[in-house]
Amino acid sequence: MTTAVVAVYDAIPKQPDVSVILENESVGVKADMREEAYKLCKEYLKGRWETIPKREFQISVLGGGLTNKLYVCRIPPSTEDSVENSPTIVVLRIYGIIIQDFAAQIQESVVFSILSERKIGPRLYAVFPGGRLEEYIQCQTLSTQDLPDPYLSRCVAKRLASYHMMTMPVNKQPDTVMNKLQLYHDNLRNLHFDDHEKHSLFMRFLQYDISGEIEFLKRLIHDSNAPVVFCHNDLQEGNLLKACGPAVKGNPIQLIDFEYSCYNYRGFDIGNHFCEWTLDYSYSKWPFFTHKPENYPTKTQQENFVQSYLRGVTKLSGVTGAKWKMDCVIREANRFALLSHLFWSLWSVMQAKMSDISFGYMEYALVRMEAYHELKNRIE
Repeated sequence: MTTAVVAVYDAIPKQPDVSVILENESVGVKADMREEAYKLCKEYLKGRWETIPKREFQISVLGGGLTNKLYVCRIPPSTEDSVENSPTIVVLRIYGIIIQDFAAQIQESVVFSILSERKIGPRLYAVFPGGRLEEYIQCQTLSTQDLPDPYLSRCVAKRLASYHMMTMPVNKQPDTVMNKLQLYHDNLRNLHFDDHEKHSLFMRFLQYDISGEIEFLKRLIHDSNAPVVFCHNDLQEGNLLKACGPAVKGNPIQLIDFEYSCYNYRGFDIGNHFCEWTLDYSYSKWPFFTHKPENYPTKTQQENFVQSYLRGVTKLSGVTGAKWKMDCVIREANRFALLSHLFWSLWSVMQAKMSDISFGYMEYALVRMEAYHELKNRIE
């Protein structure tokens, strides 16, 4: 689900310690990928990267994203690097199928570059067709179990407030997510799975009235009159970094993976985040996720998040009015959570057909669809 416009579910586990990377050089990395990474670093990074012998080049897999493939590339440190202001460790991101089109790569690169310059995201070192090289941040991604922590939840909310208050040089119309949803739906009629199990699950999925639900959501969005802001659109734990160590000052939370970022209705980001409380992508067995609907944030937990969010918005912009009151934001978030469920459900069906990443995409699509209907029965 997981930047310039990207992330849906770039669920990245805790980032490994550098010492572990060094001890496990090239573990899990195919020879052709190592060769490609070596060439990319030589071409796009300055300093010793241009002349480093291949034997001194180190690469390891970083996590297991559901959209992109991530690697850590490193060369042995040297006193020369401080003079050249060149990094010795970087993240190599290879885009997944979802942003292989040229227009999406351009937008993602623009957004990522601006966020990098504003120090809101990791530093950008290079962009190339099909991926980029970016700063390696020695932090930890949050886990699903971290999300209910009252302090961390407030920090996430404050960071989201700063994101929403940005002005970005991209299309200001809030129709990107709905347009993608409609496109995914249109493509359903052309899908066919040779795998018997996938086909069986797909047939179960098609029993839902997708067309009817899309029309319902269009009316809901129209009636909501929700504020339009620059949204991250994939506010799940794998895209939330927590800075570590005694030197950390201020808000320790930083956002990453901006591939789905675009102008959208405010409620989608908050509602999507609430949905992610129930989903854990660290499960080590098939389908590589678990869903616990009982973990959806309670009213008290939602109020804790939204109150912090609104304080951040007020501090940054001074915006006021009925649309920026807690009850309005909470009601809006829970309604837009429906759009989150349906969007990622159809997205996952598309991934089941296209992606080569090992993940139970069809199982995930059904879980999100079931969660959609359960939530629809509960909202006001």
